[in-house]
Amino acid sequence: MKHQSYLQFFPLAILICLCLTGVSQPVTVTGSAIGAEGKTIRLITWGDLITFKEVKVTESVIDTMGNFSMAFDLPSTSYISVAIDLHRSNLYMQPGQTYKMKLAPINYTDNLEVNPFILSQNLEIELINPGENELNIWINAYDNKYNQFLLDNFNALYLERKKNYLDTFRIQVNGWYRGIDQPYFQNYMRYKTAGLEQIARAFGPYNLAKSYFIDQPVLYYNVEYMQFFNNYFTKYMTASSDILRKIDLTPVIKGATPYPKLMKTLAADSVLKNEDLRELVLLKGLFELFYTNTELQEPIIDIFSTISNESPWEMNRVVAANMKARVTKLRMGTPAPGFTLVGRQKDQSHSLKDFLGKPVVLNFWTTFCQGCLAEMELEVPLYAKYKDQVEFISICNDRYWIKMNYFAMIKPEYAWTLLHFSDNTDLLVDYEVRTYPLYVVIDKEGNIVQAPAPSPSEGLEQLIEDLIH
Repeated sequence: MKHQSYLQFFPLAILICLCLTGVSQPVTVTGSAIGAEGKTIRLITWGDLITFKEVKVTESVIDTMGNFSMAFDLPSTSYISVAIDLHRSNLYMQPGQTYKMKLAPINYTDNLEVNPFILSQNLEIELINPGENELNIWINAYDNKYNQFLLDNFNALYLERKKNYLDTFRIQVNGWYRGIDQPYFQNYMRYKTAGLEQIARAFGPYNLAKSYFIDQPVLYYNVEYMQFFNNYFTKYMTASSDILRKIDLTPVIKGATPYPKLMKTLAADSVLKNEDLRELVLLKGLFELFYTNTELQEPIIDIFSTISNESPWEMNRVVAANMKARVTKLRMGTPAPGFTLVGRQKDQSHSLKDFLGKPVVLNFWTTFCQGCLAEMELEVPLYAKYKDQVEFISICNDRYWIKMNYFAMIKPEYAWTLLHFSDNTDLLVDYEVRTYPLYVVIDKEGNIVQAPAPSPSEGLEQLIEDLIH
């Protein structure tokens, strides 16, 4: 019998990271995306489920018939995002499996504002012949039952604390999925149900930790484990832990050899009996502190470096490295993300490295953004004054290159370098282009001076003066 599953996965706050241990097995993904011919389809995951750093798994160009094919090695069950332009959908993939899918047609050529942080439409995926034991079917069905249970019983759980409702739900779940011993799915259900125990306050914090964290493996790769982890340990070091919140960690963080001292300090909390869990909680706590205490930022970066190099747990090293990358991204002195883009002539491309030797004023704009055009009018005299000392580059984020080209012809006073982003959404993510216009100043060695930088109406000229004198 032919089995089909129509899966609509809406964007989630979290995705699953690739397992760094175990033996990789090949995965094949084939399918069709009518209407997206010539576009690139990408598979994306996250480096970890605390920083959510994106990692591209693989990509392929959709052919003229709308078909695509990708193959890659996968070490463990992973939650993968399928992306075309800014459109996404998510599903679970397992090592050694073949996935055949059909993406429902959408309008890929709409002329909406291009912004990587606002996804205009979700992809709808039809899995062809997924089989009766397809993990996506189990999880989708379980999530529907879970959501309905929570909708029907939220007040009874949260306000009335009727713990027997949880017992009833567990009995029902066991009946629905009796005989399914797939570890990822079992842990997925277990830790999602743990979230219900948090809502109902069925157990105190320590007993909850005893059931789900103490002497339990850290499931870095399981979506619901890490969702539960993030909820339970948010502000744990500074507010939730009865022991740690009474300790001033500032002198330890700022002192000599802070990493081993912090690990020893956190050991006073019995919830953090397991050292790998303790170190992960330490990382999460430091990640939170970085954004709330500026005087601790430099020593926290140093601690991330230490853990990324010295931790005995491989995944904690990855998390620490991702945290360091996240908090130092676009920071003064860090390398500016590179790019190669077409300019006024479509057969000519320009790279950021081509402009090394001079400071660069970079801005992201669109022809339909009135604020962008107002700032670029003010950029005209700045270009005339500083063009021998500073490179000016404006990256147009209109969907169509032809619009930028036409605009350049009717505005000859914009004589500096104009480039088109050419569907390079990775570049917009790299520079965190959340709004337009966005200005960035880069030094002559290609390092960030300020991001975001002031626009021409907000003091850009003074920043240029400080940079060249």
